[in-house]
Amino acid sequence: MSLGLFFLITGIIWISLAILREGTMLLVEPGIVNLITGALLIIKFWRRYIRALVIASGLYSLIICSYQFYAASSLLQLGLTTFTIVSLIGFGLGSLAFLFVIIMSYMNAQAFILSTAGQEEETKVYGSD
Repeated sequence: MSLGLFFLITGIIWISLAILREGTMLLVEPGIVNLITGALLIIKFWRRYIRALVIASGLYSLIICSYQFYAASSLLQLGLTTFTIVSLIGFGLGSLAFLFVIIMSYMNAQAFILSTAGQEEETKVYGSD
């Protein structure tokens, strides 16, 4: 549930940055992808494919966050401004968060698989003794 909210919130952030900041359409795409991923995580739909979607949208957002961090770091040549500091901190934390999500998705594959162990035990047929 919390991972779904993470993707929903980052989707809203990407879309709002695209609309309010520069109006670049490049940020609308990861926003829509993150919104879809978050919604699918919350409603637990397409459970079989959600791990791949989490990794793909996380990678996409990581690349864009990293690029935005790089672009904000070039503003340091103009001097240390509030916008530069906020951008570096925000995009740096965003990059780390998406990197963490990607690593945890690779390491913990069982988190994306429905737990059916209890159901299998109940339906098992043991030899008739």
